Amino acid sequence: MRWSELESADCPIARALSILGDRWTLMILRDCFFGVHRFEAFQANLGISRTILRDRLAHLVQAGILVQRPYQDRPVRYDYVLSAKGKALNGVMLMLGEWGRTAVDGQPETQIRHRHQTCGHVLTPYVGCAACGEEVVAKDVRAVRAA
Repeated sequence: MRWSELESADCPIARALSILGDRWTLMILRDCFFGVHRFEAFQANLGISRTILRDRLAHLVQAGILVQRPYQDRPVRYDYVLSAKGKALNGVMLMLGEWGRTAVDGQPETQIRHRHQTCGHVLTPYVGCAACGEEVVAKDVRAVRAA
């Protein structure tokens, strides 16, 4: 499958990758979830070129994942904030971070963890079934086509 064919593929993962499938996009989203909103802050945090950052931000705005909000008139400058569609990626980002923390070699003592504000515990995200509440693992899942 060609990169240009992903957005029209009959596969939700392929279509998601057509929007999220490069390293800079995911790193920009990570920073958004950590509270970064301004172009200069993204650039400073990521060490990304201005051109690539501009292109990725425009792509995320066009996809409806980020919303531009002007914060300055002369010259016009924007904040980039997560839309509802962008906020819906929270679970994906938490799970990706947990997988990176536990399955990829690194320095576990320096890795970021998340604290659940409601109960105060360090969060260990997992996938659960909304119908029965049971944790879902790969061996218990089968793909089926929607009718």
